[in-house]
Amino acid sequence: MNDSDNGNTLTILVNTKYSRITVHKSTLIALGLPSFIQLGYNASQRRLMLFGTHKPAQNTIRVVLKHNSFCYIHSRSFMTGLMSVSKTINKEGTYLLKGEMNRQLSAAYFSLDNAERVLESTNRGN
Repeated sequence: MNDSDNGNTLTILVNTKYSRITVHKSTLIALGLPSFIQLGYNASQRRLMLFGTHKPAQNTIRVVLKHNSFCYIHSRSFMTGLMSVSKTINKEGTYLLKGEMNRQLSAAYFSLDNAERVLESTNRGN
């Protein structure tokens, strides 16, 4: 099932410079506002996966909303793995990934092949 059909595009930002993934609130809502997220990637299909859960488990990350609109996930080792399987995600960049939802698995899938490089604003507040 693709949530973009409903007008709810799932998005995340991947920032390789800071080894950070920003999960937007719309994506968290699609995952059922989970308390924890587990990251994964499928090297053969070049997809990043987010799994939502309300129970802590091995390799899960607690969801802490920033400004009530997004959460950060930091992992240098995960980012290194992502860059090794992706042809579009390189060092020192920020990339927008759009995804689709699998409600049965409470998982969101994001193709690494369709990553769009986005510019970061260096002039904040002016």
